[in-house]
Amino acid sequence: MAEESRERWTSRTTFIFAAIGSAIGLGNLWRFPYLAYDNGGGAFLVAWIIGLLILGIPWLLMEVGMGRMFQKGAPGVFSGMNKKWEWLGWWPVFVAFLIVSYYAVVIAWALRYAMSSFSVAWGTGEEAATATGGFFFENILQISSGPAELGAIVWPTLFALAIVWIALFLIMYKGAGVIGKIAVYTVAIPWLILVILLVRGLTLPGAVDGLNYYLSPDWSALLTGDIWFAAFSQIAFTLSVGMAGMYAYGSFIARRADVNNSVMIAGFANNATSFLAGFAVFSTLGFLMGALNLPAEEAVESGLGLAFVIYPAAISMMPTASALTGVLFFLCLFFLGLDSAFFLAHGGVIAPLRDKFGGALAKITATVCVLGFLVGALFTTQGGLYWLDMLDRAVAFYGLLITGAISCIVIGWFWNPGRLRNHTNETSEIRIGVWWEWMIKVVVPLALIFVLIYGGFSQDIPEAYEGYQIGFLNGSHIIWLVLVITLVLSFVFQQIKTRAKGGE
Repeated sequence: MAEESRERWTSRTTFIFAAIGSAIGLGNLWRFPYLAYDNGGGAFLVAWIIGLLILGIPWLLMEVGMGRMFQKGAPGVFSGMNKKWEWLGWWPVFVAFLIVSYYAVVIAWALRYAMSSFSVAWGTGEEAATATGGFFFENILQISSGPAELGAIVWPTLFALAIVWIALFLIMYKGAGVIGKIAVYTVAIPWLILVILLVRGLTLPGAVDGLNYYLSPDWSALLTGDIWFAAFSQIAFTLSVGMAGMYAYGSFIARRADVNNSVMIAGFANNATSFLAGFAVFSTLGFLMGALNLPAEEAVESGLGLAFVIYPAAISMMPTASALTGVLFFLCLFFLGLDSAFFLAHGGVIAPLRDKFGGALAKITATVCVLGFLVGALFTTQGGLYWLDMLDRAVAFYGLLITGAISCIVIGWFWNPGRLRNHTNETSEIRIGVWWEWMIKVVVPLALIFVLIYGGFSQDIPEAYEGYQIGFLNGSHIIWLVLVITLVLSFVFQQIKTRAKGGE
């Protein structure tokens, strides 16, 4: 039976840490602080908490609860509801695979920077601080002129990528029992590093000015669509829902274990981590603004710019312990990324494949790791950043939001969400009411559709995404093509009749 043969978390604690680890990732450190600054400071925190309560936790509870109820990954859950819906479980599986294929490359960049930080290879002093963009784009990426010029493989990045995938294999090949135990450390270590970085940042001149930029509220922002788009999109992306893995993580919970409490702990811990990261980042950015006499709009960036250009510039200007600060910062990125990567690979891809086809866990894990490495090699080329950007837009924006909205509509309107509510309430200290069903039926899908239209279709349909052009295709064409291919593959996998025979 599933209860006897399925992978299991060794304790409630390991599940909670694994869920927190899957949720906290690079976006907590390099995306959230910028969004807060750019969308009303303290006012953004209000919209962000509302997003967690009405979007994040209901959606997370649905995925974890359905996995626990059906004891399967995403395709098995939807097939269990009705065979005709199995494709809806496979679509986020392909989304998860593509995300982890390029996410591992970003982790490889962080690993390269951690090594470079020992000598502060990009240099120290004002001249070096103003040239960190050149170090990233020319030395690390060796970037080409555009996506049509793929160029050669950047071999140090490919080597670092191989190390990342080997580490992921060693973490995953024995299943949830080992993953949960490792997650305790890969979550605790970044938390510890964030505290150290915060203390370091607060000792720097200008730190208070940076924190004022981070938290000073502009309450009028709450009346704009931008702040709600930013808050809802951040919640959707950071909790790791819509990527298939939470169904599998839920299926590894024993049938009598608590779900509601654990989900709420994971959700609030994720937000607390983002909040802490904002203090660590902006205390340092405040120092950089003062040291280089930069206005905030030039010193504050999001994503790759913050992690690999702006923060290294701050490290270059630090009077003491610059190398140690760099090593800690990029190790923090490495561990944050690693947690999300093994969640995506194991929960999002390996568990669903094993549910459908059976087979030894180690063999399936090795196959997925090799395929992920081979696909990721594309992003280690000189033109790889452009393709990474387009693929990220396709799967981590559109794929995640579209599959999430459809899943909530199907579970809410074509199934009986009351069954799931009763199922999780039976074993949970905190009981959820009928309000949750209406969140899944109406509020979550509408919030996701709003994000899709406001920040996606309204931009990428009228104009080519980022102006990219590859032959007769532009950036938006590539995005729609990826979505169509993954959708078609989902229907193909639904038609495959093979069933897992259980066990190894």
